Amino acid sequence: MPADSRVLNWHRIADWTDQIADGELADVAAAFARNELPLPIVSWKPQDDELPSAPLRALLSYWLALCGEDALPDYRWVDPLNFRAALGFVIILERTDDGREFRYRLFGSSIARTSGFDMTGRLMSAHPASSYATEFAIASSLACARRGVPLYTERQPAMAEMTTRWPRLALPLRDEANNVVRLLVGTTPLDRNGRIVAV
Repeated sequence: MPADSRVLNWHRIADWTDQIADGELADVAAAFARNELPLPIVSWKPQDDELPSAPLRALLSYWLALCGEDALPDYRWVDPLNFRAALGFVIILERTDDGREFRYRLFGSSIARTSGFDMTGRLMSAHPASSYATEFAIASSLACARRGVPLYTERQPAMAEMTTRWPRLALPLRDEANNVVRLLVGTTPLDRNGRIVAV
């Protein structure tokens, strides 16, 4: 369904943001169950061995090194040349002025090829996925920004031909005022054998 023909439920996004931040997923589970899909995995502060692909592990390692003695890295410190192993699978999200959602500053080329579209420069709310999946993505991103710690999520797409899992690692980035203004995100489409889907 084209994004412009959908209406996202912003009250539900706000509720889900609160619930994901608190680790309470009953309402999320109910929405996915209505669409005959399992509850997405949600894990705060994931460890390296919890991540199912090398690009996500490389991105987490890069972000942790970038933190140094600071609680969060400044978004201006990010240099894609230093996480080459994850390139193609990286998304950079920037908080919108109203704080309600994010805009895609970068949409990795490998993700774009697998998805069949490029979201660079567009709002998350314009993503053509099902409304509940888009709402979950926005809510989990807002929860990550609120808590200011890494968040791993994984969901099963509906009616996908090759991709059976979309693992996603969101890493917060701050500005000079210590507000989380961007997320460094890695996502790798995986097949049923846990291999990255190559298109």
